[in-house]
Amino acid sequence: MKDIAFPALLVFLIIGISFGCISGEHSSPTSTVKNIQTSETMQTANLSYTYYKDWLHNSTKYFEIYYPEEIYENPTLQSKLNMLLLGADSTYESYSKLFGIKPQRAKIYLYPSKDSLKSITGKNTLWFVDYRNREIHIALIEESGMYSSFEIVSALLEFAAGRKLPDVIAVGFGVLNFRISMSPQEKAAKYVSIEQLKSLDLRKEYNETLYAEAGDLLRYIADIHGTQALIKTLKGGNIPTVNEKDFLEFLEVEDHETSNIEKTIITLNISIEQKKFEGAITYNNVTSQPYIYFRRTPRINIKGIKVNGKSVDFIQSFTIVIPMKNFKKGSIEIKYSGDYSKIEKIAPKRGYIEGQIKKNTAFLRGAFLRPMLNSVELFNVIEVRAKTDRGIVIAPGELISSNVWRISFPNGFTGVIPVFAGEFKKMELMNGYLTVYYMGLDDKTAEGYANLTAEILEFGVEHFGKPGYGKVKVVYPKEISISSLMLDTLAYSHNPLRYKYGYTYEVAHWWVPGTVTFDRNMSQFWFNLAFPWYYSLKYAQNISQESYRELRNYGISKYHRATKYGEKDVPLTEVWKVWRTDINLYYAVGAYKGALVLEKLEEYTGREAFFQSLREFFEKYRLREGNLNDFVAILEKNSGKPVKELFQNLTANTGLP
Repeated sequence: MKDIAFPALLVFLIIGISFGCISGEHSSPTSTVKNIQTSETMQTANLSYTYYKDWLHNSTKYFEIYYPEEIYENPTLQSKLNMLLLGADSTYESYSKLFGIKPQRAKIYLYPSKDSLKSITGKNTLWFVDYRNREIHIALIEESGMYSSFEIVSALLEFAAGRKLPDVIAVGFGVLNFRISMSPQEKAAKYVSIEQLKSLDLRKEYNETLYAEAGDLLRYIADIHGTQALIKTLKGGNIPTVNEKDFLEFLEVEDHETSNIEKTIITLNISIEQKKFEGAITYNNVTSQPYIYFRRTPRINIKGIKVNGKSVDFIQSFTIVIPMKNFKKGSIEIKYSGDYSKIEKIAPKRGYIEGQIKKNTAFLRGAFLRPMLNSVELFNVIEVRAKTDRGIVIAPGELISSNVWRISFPNGFTGVIPVFAGEFKKMELMNGYLTVYYMGLDDKTAEGYANLTAEILEFGVEHFGKPGYGKVKVVYPKEISISSLMLDTLAYSHNPLRYKYGYTYEVAHWWVPGTVTFDRNMSQFWFNLAFPWYYSLKYAQNISQESYRELRNYGISKYHRATKYGEKDVPLTEVWKVWRTDINLYYAVGAYKGALVLEKLEEYTGREAFFQSLREFFEKYRLREGNLNDFVAILEKNSGKPVKELFQNLTANTGLP
C-alpha cells in the first residue's frame, strides 16, 4: 500500500537512546568517522600488527582509535564507535580519578567480532589491555538489542585500573545500568550462584543473562553496603560477602514500588547558533535509595551534582554517574552541558539520534533534559523552563508563564519529555484544542497536514472519548527525522497525507499509552501496540471498506512474514519478551494480531458496547496505569455476554484469531 508507513514509536525510543553521542568537555574528535589513514601515516603509528594498515582512524584527546570499514558500515557497531569517539575522554578521566592515576594516551583497536580479534592477535577474549604498549583491544558485540557499550566500558575501566580486574567487576560495571528484565521462570532456570558467577570466564563468551547478573551484583553491593563499598570493590577487586537469599529478594523488587519524586524542575538554555546547550535539573523530595543510580549518555558532560544542597564526587562514564555518598531522602541537583558542534561529523548514517541541533531547529529529549535517572521514572509534577537564542520553544504541558511549561500527572507517569526550538509558525484547530507547529512547509501544505490531524483526532474523540490532555500539539520539524508521540506532543517529519495510516497510529497513541498506559504488568503490554492499530483500522473503515480491507490485509501479510507463517509466533501476553531481539515480530504480533483480537471482541460483543466500554475504561484509568481485567469486566457489563474466557484464550494462544 502506498499510503502506509508504520512509524515505530518504540523503535525510535530504543534506537534514539543509543545512536550518536556528545563527548565530555575535553573530548574533541579531530577527524570524521570516514577518515582513512594512509599506509605512510599508519607506519608512523608504530602499530604492532600489519593487519591494521588499511583500517580507518580517529583521534580524541587521549586515544587513537583504529577500526576496519566493516565497523563503520554496520549500524550497531557504528553506534558503539560513536559512543567511544564522543564519550571515551570524559569516561577515562573519571576512571583515572577513581584509581588515582594520571591519564595517559593510548591506542584502541576495535574488531567487528571476537573471531576477528582472535585471528589477528591470537587472544581468545572479548577484550584485553596491553599495559606496556598502552593498547586496548575490543571485540564489539553486535547481539545487544539495546546498543549498550559494556565491552567498551569494561576495557576502559581495566586500562584506568592498570591491572586485570575480576570478570564480575569489569563486566558488572559495564552493565550496571543496563538491567535485562527476566520473568521469574527465566530467573529460576538461568540464575547461577554468586560464587559461580565470580568464577566464570565472562571474557570468553558474551552471555546476556550472566552479564546482567554481574551488573545486578554490583548494584546490590551499592544498595546494601553503600556506594563507597562499590568504589572499594572496584579499587580492590574483592567482592564483599553476599547472602544469596537476600540477593534474590533484592532482584524481585521493582523500582516503581519504592521510588517517588514530588516535583522535577528542568532549566534549559539552547544555542542553535553555537549548537550547544546547558541545563540544570532538580529532583525534589526523592524518597528512595534507588535514585542514586542514574542513566547518562556520552553526549552530556555532567558539570556537578548536589545532594541535599552539598556537592558530591561522582564517577562519570558511558552508562552511569554514581554520587560517592549515601543518599536516603531529599533533593538532587545536576548541572550539565552538551555540544552538538562535534556530533555532526560522526553521527551515524542510519537510525535516529535522540536529540539534534540543526541549522534552524533544536530538538532535545529524554536523557538530555533528565540526564540521570532510573529506567522507571515516576513523578507528580514537572516544570520545564527553556530558552533559545533563535525562534520559539515548544514543550509539553501547559504554558503557565513565559518559557515555563507545567506537566501534571497526579498518579505518577513514565514518559518522555521533548523540547523543540526554532522559528516555527503555528495554527490552531478544534477551538484551540489542537495546535500545529510547522517549519520548512508552505502554509497550504501545513494546512492540509493540520486538517488531516484534526479529522483523525475528531474521529477518536467521537468514538473513544477525549484524550487525557487539556490540549495537544503536533510539530512538523525541519531537517530532523522523527516520528514519535511524547506526552501531549506528536512530532512527525514525514508526509501525513502519503503515510496516512502510519500517521493515524501515532495520533492514536494519545489514547494509549498517552491517556492509559501499560508498563508494569508486562502480560498486558501488548495493548500499547494493539489499540493504535485497531484505531487505524476503524478510521480506515470510516473512510471506505476498500481502505479498510487493504489496511487489514497489509497487517495480516506483515504478521505472516514476520512470524514465518506461525513458526516464530508468540502469544500476546509474551510479546514484550521479543521487543529487543526481533522488533518486526514484536509489532507483527503486538500491533497487527493484537488489533485483530480487539476486532474479534468487538464482533462478539457488538460495536457500540465495545466502543462504550473503551470510553469508560479510558475515563476510569485517565493518566494512569490500566488493567485489562477491568476492561473485560466493563465489556461484560455493557454487552451482557461472558467475555473473560474468550479474552484469555485470544491473548494466551498463538495464531490469528
